[in-house]
Amino acid sequence: METGAILIALIGVCGTLAATWLAQRSADRVKRRELEHAERQRRAEHEERSREAALEARRSGYVVLNTTARRYLTALRDRVHALRRGTWPEEGADEVEECRTAYLESYAEAQMIVPDTLLDVARRANAALSRTYGLLKAEQSGTAGEGGSLDAVGAGTDEARDLLHELREAMRRDLRVTDSTAPAVREPGA
Repeated sequence: METGAILIALIGVCGTLAATWLAQRSADRVKRRELEHAERQRRAEHEERSREAALEARRSGYVVLNTTARRYLTALRDRVHALRRGTWPEEGADEVEECRTAYLESYAEAQMIVPDTLLDVARRANAALSRTYGLLKAEQSGTAGEGGSLDAVGAGTDEARDLLHELREAMRRDLRVTDSTAPAVREPGA
């Protein structure tokens, strides 16, 4: 009987040790799952913060681009009106250049952050503003060739204005401020 008692005791000890080992293994698995879940959650939160930061960078860039482009267009339009009246004061002559410089800086920054579809609209708007600026400079210096006139510069500002409206709507869609796919309705006087 002694052998039977020893065997039963041995089985009991082995069972206790096995139960402890299985419990520890199960606890390790649970802990590993918790750590993996926490890591997935941390990564998801990091990705969300990264997306939010990228969106904020785009939003800030879009605000600056829109603001400087509108100021540049307004300066071009004001110069055309002043030249038509023959009243452009010399101290204001640098306003177009200052607005152009600020716009070109914001456009260069935007080229690095905007999606390709939006960049296409931005390029067309930039080209229209550049053409209008060139026409204005030629008209102002008296070197405008045939077909060059303040009317052509005015038409250029109208084209640039329409493209800037298109650009603004594309930026708003990209930021999900609007889901409209309808053409932009131009604000009076804009």
